[in-house]
Amino acid sequence: MNTRAKDQKQSRQTHLQSEEIAERFPDVEPFGYLISLLSRIGVAMSSGSGVYGITWQELNSFMISTKTELTSWEAETIKRLSAVYANGVVKYDNVDCAAPYRSEKEKERISQDIKSALRSIVIKDRHGSGNHTN
Repeated sequence: MNTRAKDQKQSRQTHLQSEEIAERFPDVEPFGYLISLLSRIGVAMSSGSGVYGITWQELNSFMISTKTELTSWEAETIKRLSAVYANGVVKYDNVDCAAPYRSEKEKERISQDIKSALRSIVIKDRHGSGNHTN
């Protein structure tokens, strides 16, 4: 995170912490404790059939084991967050997705950079780069 992307003046971490980026995310601080609890429980579960959200049994076991009392709203919210996370893991597995904090201008610049890089590979290949894949 302390590295700097090509053609960027600041590190990735500094960029993510900047006001310009921070205002694109919702304020979750009042409920940050729920995220911490979810992290302690485990954000999701996995088995031979894939990734899925925590079960009521897992949540109840955590509450009993740690003597943590949750309201029904807190428990339902933690369970829902876990399900959303697990669904995201399944949906976006092996998929290249733009980061949610990227502006349209940044997305366009990245898209152009990728197109340019691919064009240069195709041009080199047509003119005999010597890199044969056979």
